[in-house]
Amino acid sequence: MGLFVLYCYNRAMKNLAVVKNSFIFSFVLLFFPLQLQAEAVADLYQTVVPVADQSGAERLRAMRIGLGKVLVKVTGDSQALANLSYSNPERYVTEFGYVSYRNPQAPVGAAPGIGMSLNYDAAAINRLLRQHQLQVWPSDRPGILVWMVVDDSQGGKHFVTSENMPEAVETLKILMKDRGAPLILPLFDLQDSRNISEANVWNLNPSRLATAAKRYNTNTWMALRFYRTSTGKWRATRLLYLNGDDSLKNVVADNLSALMNKIVPGVVDSLASQYAYVPKADTEEVFLQLENINDYQTFSQATSYIESLEVVRRITVSEVDSDRLGLKVFVEGEVALLLDTLRRDRRMTEKTPVVVPNPVVVPNNKAVSTITVLPESPRSKSFYFVWGRR
Repeated sequence: MGLFVLYCYNRAMKNLAVVKNSFIFSFVLLFFPLQLQAEAVADLYQTVVPVADQSGAERLRAMRIGLGKVLVKVTGDSQALANLSYSNPERYVTEFGYVSYRNPQAPVGAAPGIGMSLNYDAAAINRLLRQHQLQVWPSDRPGILVWMVVDDSQGGKHFVTSENMPEAVETLKILMKDRGAPLILPLFDLQDSRNISEANVWNLNPSRLATAAKRYNTNTWMALRFYRTSTGKWRATRLLYLNGDDSLKNVVADNLSALMNKIVPGVVDSLASQYAYVPKADTEEVFLQLENINDYQTFSQATSYIESLEVVRRITVSEVDSDRLGLKVFVEGEVALLLDTLRRDRRMTEKTPVVVPNPVVVPNNKAVSTITVLPESPRSKSFYFVWGRR
């Protein structure tokens, strides 16, 4: 920490244009130690497990099941437990309690039961993942927009909403929350009605669905159509669109809850596979320059955010110049994943560095003319962003 303060002071003395900002950084850091600690995303290491009672046996069973649910949530892989063995799951628990809980595995309309709410130690779980070389799905996760249309004998084809099919929507919400996948439900307002219709969703019209999804600022959406057969079975077809690729799948289940339970795991697995990474033993170093860093509060917010990203193992401050902050970022996953995360953050605007030609004077028949020579290209792993201008 002392080196950084000294560095700021030296830079300020060499460049009077940055005295003010560098002095502020140095002065504040003397009294407010810089804390670059990653923070767990809310609920990522928390879950609820249905229990029959509050006995000790049920508590231990719930802790084991809960640990498995959290591991699936953090990795983004519903099959993560197949390659993992662990003992004494209770040692990962930091807090537990009992709540009213509606089990998404239960038939739609079933009364709520008792659930055990569990919090797990994020650091211990992350060590477990690295020990077994399991993937990590970073907590900065894109939301998935879901359109649903049901065809029933009374109302025909219509959108599924919290008003007309509350249990179905609630089941979807619980299942997505259990996987840590942000869910976006349509607003069904006037703009939506202009952009898309029940027929568009039922026919799985990709162009109309893509157009309707633009207002929600997501490259990930799913169209789901379903109906109940004369035998009581539920049949569904879902079209999943992930960043330019789409896939179609048919599903059959005995009830609506079971239908949702068959659809959600595969959808979330596909989503997570595009953003997850397996932590590497050796980190890769990149240089990140942030502009518009004008005070300590902004400095703290920006560095805390970068440090909090799971793909980042650590950062060090390498430059402070006027409103520009240079960081060395040590990445344990793919650099492309880091950039994708930064580009999706509303506070970050990527900036393409401008290469300014250098004038070179050469003689030409006693007159003087100039030619331009481009300086060496920027470092291959350098990236430039403006903070907080969106």
